[in-house]
Amino acid sequence: MVLLLAILCTGVGAAMSLSMRIVPNPGDGIVHTLSDCTHRSVGFTKNCFDLCNITLTILLGLLLSGHLVGIGPGTVLAVVGVDRVIALFQHLAGRKIARLSGTAA
Repeated sequence: MVLLLAILCTGVGAAMSLSMRIVPNPGDGIVHTLSDCTHRSVGFTKNCFDLCNITLTILLGLLLSGHLVGIGPGTVLAVVGVDRVIALFQHLAGRKIARLSGTAA
């Protein structure tokens, strides 16, 4: 239950900071830049970016140590959950938040 609440709060917080274009953390910043360059939604771009990072981590862990290192079910659940919350929030309220914050294009 706590993990689900954390996923929800993290996703909404990240989506709001991205919608308002305030200074994001580096991970969200690169995703927002990629989203702007590819003309895709932030939620979709974040899903792709995070899944690439998980895949790279799994491959490097298997190649270098012979087993999974640092990736567990909670990691995958958190990544996919936060990304879906961001996508849903952006879809439902992204434009309204941007307009209210004065950052709408």
